Amino acid sequence: MTQAFDIRVLIAGIVLSGLAACSPSDEPVNLGYIEADWTYVAAPAAGRIVEQPVKEGDRIEQGDFLFRLDSTAEEAAVSEASSRLSQAAAQANDLSTGARPPEIKRLQAQLAAAKARLVKATSERDRILPLVEQGYAPKSQRDTVEAEFDAATAAVHAAEQDLKVAALPARDATREAAKAATQSAEAAKAAAEYRLNERRTIAPAKGRIEEVFFRTGEFVTPGTPIIAILPNDGLKARFYVPETDISKLKVGETVSLTADGLPAPVKAEITFIAHEAEFAPPVIYARHSREKMVFMVEARVPADIGLHPGLPVEVNW
Repeated sequence: MTQAFDIRVLIAGIVLSGLAACSPSDEPVNLGYIEADWTYVAAPAAGRIVEQPVKEGDRIEQGDFLFRLDSTAEEAAVSEASSRLSQAAAQANDLSTGARPPEIKRLQAQLAAAKARLVKATSERDRILPLVEQGYAPKSQRDTVEAEFDAATAAVHAAEQDLKVAALPARDATREAAKAATQSAEAAKAAAEYRLNERRTIAPAKGRIEEVFFRTGEFVTPGTPIIAILPNDGLKARFYVPETDISKLKVGETVSLTADGLPAPVKAEITFIAHEAEFAPPVIYARHSREKMVFMVEARVPADIGLHPGLPVEVNW
């Protein structure tokens, strides 16, 4: 920050010197320099860099692979979450489909046996009751066959109800709980996959790899810049305009840039004009000193025109 401030003071001093050397009829000389808006790519989590195919000076496209952190633990977490999701989904499906076919067949067999018992009890009752009424059989035998008939009838009803219940799914509350468990497992898997994807970083913008701070094998912490990218539209001209000329400029208008090595002036669009004076020599608010106040202006530089950060430029409009 101190270096940037020194540059600003230096440029402002040059501007003031240029103004002082000009006669009233001379065009003011507005000097500035090229600055960069860097894109710093950091690791979202701690880990060791295990893959990094890029190096300084490489041209990259948005979405290109930059580096990858060790993901052994994250891959295991995704595998575990997938297994838990499969388990929860299977349990929810089981609760919604009723009994299994073999269980249904067993209950059907029980119902058939109960019906056969009822047929036998009915036949026995029909045979014994007339004998009791005629006095050929004791009354206790009538009580026995009637009790057996009632028991056989109840067994048939019970077997029928068991078969109906087996065909039904689980209770609503139980199925809702199983559904919630499945959704929870899905969310856990999505979170695990997100953490796994975070181990692999891609380029957020098109540009050039300007600097690599950490390399393969080194351990990084969350938020630590690993790569600095200069985007294609990341260059801007920063210059200073006297108080007497600042009203002539507006955001969105273009200025002309001239620099050593450029075959022709380059147009740049103004993106920012400071609201306060960037530099003012001794605080004397007299009329004759007002022209010494300068305002910082920034203009976006077109891509791929040969300008580099720190290069001095002359600005005209």
